[in-house]
Amino acid sequence: MATLGLLGQLPSRSLLILVLFCTCNTTPSNKIIADRDTLTLVNKRGFYLYRDLPFSGMIFQLDKNRDTLSIENYQDGLSHGVFKRFYPKNIVFEKRSYNKGNKEGVHLGYWKNGSLAFAYNLKNDIYHGTLKEWTKSGQIIKSLNYINGQEFGHQQLWYDNGEIRSNYIIKNNRRYGLLGTKNCVNVSDSIQ
Repeated sequence: MATLGLLGQLPSRSLLILVLFCTCNTTPSNKIIADRDTLTLVNKRGFYLYRDLPFSGMIFQLDKNRDTLSIENYQDGLSHGVFKRFYPKNIVFEKRSYNKGNKEGVHLGYWKNGSLAFAYNLKNDIYHGTLKEWTKSGQIIKSLNYINGQEFGHQQLWYDNGEIRSNYIIKNNRRYGLLGTKNCVNVSDSIQ
């Protein structure tokens, strides 16, 4: 009988703990979650305003079938957090992250078949790290390296057929190797 009394009190205790936990936050939340079609944001000099105040919250967009097309996050009028766009049927098109309006971290793009289209690394809105791109079939076409927005180290570009187009190294602010920027065709070969 004592066990039954204790079990009868458990839901009440759990509910009390849940209520206390939820009410511990003393700062009011002013974040809005809204459908892009029902919310009008005004862009003033790079800041997104809602009712003349910097917008904080999440905006989503749905297609006619109610599938998600995009999710954007803002804080104090600036892009902040995750930004995602989708193909139909919730297939991810791209994922990007922002920190106080600046592109930050790994930015990924996908082809409709789900394979990677690009992977960029950014820090404070500039390239920092590896930047890669692929064709729909998965063939790599670009592999570049950056430090604080400047090319650094091994850089490679390929044609869609997999042939190397450009292959060089940046060392001490100088390029060494095949730049692939000029058509190396003999003029006499093109005259008939």
